[in-house]
Amino acid sequence: MHCLDCSSGGRQTPAIGVCRQCGAAVCAQHVQLGRQSLTCTKPIKRAVTIDPPVRRLLCRTSSAAHQAHAACCPQSANTARTP
Repeated sequence: MHCLDCSSGGRQTPAIGVCRQCGAAVCAQHVQLGRQSLTCTKPIKRAVTIDPPVRRLLCRTSSAAHQAHAACCPQSANTARTP
């Protein structure tokens, strides 16, 4: 599998991962490595953060979208609920 961003530029670079958001293959140059905290909901709708945070691979496009969302809604940035 080759990096989608490199392929768009006419290069074929082996991918090292897949974007968690959009599923695009990404190479070491184009990957954005982040962390994401998992939460679970306890009684009375109380969210509890679970440690340690998980790794999150994103392409540059999805990373930019997440940063824009975090600027708009900082209370929900970097969290994902677990069932």
